[in-house]
Amino acid sequence: MRSVVEACTVRPDILHKSFNPEIFTLNLSEVVNAYRGKVVSAHALYTDAESFFRDATYPTEGLRMVLGDVFGRLAGDASRPAIQRLETAFGGGKTHILIAMAHLAFRGRDLEPVVRDLLPETPLPAPGEISLVGIAGDEVPVRKPQGKDLVPYTLWGEIAYQIGGEALYREVHQDTDSYVPPRGRISSKGSLPAERSSCSLTNSPNTPRAWRRPCPTDRSNWPPSS
Repeated sequence: MRSVVEACTVRPDILHKSFNPEIFTLNLSEVVNAYRGKVVSAHALYTDAESFFRDATYPTEGLRMVLGDVFGRLAGDASRPAIQRLETAFGGGKTHILIAMAHLAFRGRDLEPVVRDLLPETPLPAPGEISLVGIAGDEVPVRKPQGKDLVPYTLWGEIAYQIGGEALYREVHQDTDSYVPPRGRISSKGSLPAERSSCSLTNSPNTPRAWRRPCPTDRSNWPPSS
């Protein structure tokens, strides 16, 4: 067996004493915002999908399992769970998994060359086929913000805003402004583009999860109550 010194190559920035540990501070909303054309401060190692999978991601069995379940479900395999609850200790990889799902949801088949080891048998969606919501739970206000700018302050309000923008949020404001989960009351309001699936990623200290809405045009279970 080779020693660590023989098996590993030290990063050049460590040898040159220019290493910045802050580049490893992951932020789901930064990655999602980068895809939406916003200016972000996150390192390209995480906002660039190819770099993320090639240089910052090791294909662990747990990562393979979660990504296989999520994108298998999105591909139509109803035997895969619709909700993934990630429970690990701090630093266990929850945010890394959510960022991997965000890249794959936005880019889909474009990333096949760099994710062959992760998803060798799972079909990926076409770019733009998935409507994705990415929420950093600690960034959502808990009280209604003051002022004229629209700032969602409930989880379902944030989901509506990311899916349909201000128009959908205003259309269903009685539900999105309520602290009570909408459950079935929102089923006849708003719509998503036809033939699109939806994937929501929520990252908070206690409840990181991903879920898929069962039918592109059915809002009876939107959002999930768990």
